[in-house]
Amino acid sequence: MDKKRYIIALIVLCFISCGTDVVEKPENLIEKDVMIDIYYDISILNSLKSTGADKLENIDLEPSEFLFEKYGIDSTQLSKSSIYYTSNANLQLEMFTRVEERLQRLKDTVEARRNKLEQLKMNKNKPAKKPANK
Repeated sequence: MDKKRYIIALIVLCFISCGTDVVEKPENLIEKDVMIDIYYDISILNSLKSTGADKLENIDLEPSEFLFEKYGIDSTQLSKSSIYYTSNANLQLEMFTRVEERLQRLKDTVEARRNKLEQLKMNKNKPAKKPANK
């Protein structure tokens, strides 16, 4: 009987704790949709940094400064908002799923354009067929 009460108490505590915010909502919270845009831009900037760092240097782009200026935010606001959204696992998963979907659409678009360019190059390099003599 004690074991059943213990298990029931744990289940009740789990439900109660899931309903409360672990981190208090900051006053200047970045809106969810804007935060998704920021996460998307961070993903793009990080991939550029890892695959084409010299390109970022050539255009004199500082990723964090770019984000702060583009979205009119500062590092503290971004940090507090990120901590807040990270504290809610379901919301964070939803946000990252949306970012992942956008990245996949971008990848599909780039691959389609690359394939089209390759097809055009192949067609350009094919020798022209000579008309048949009759």
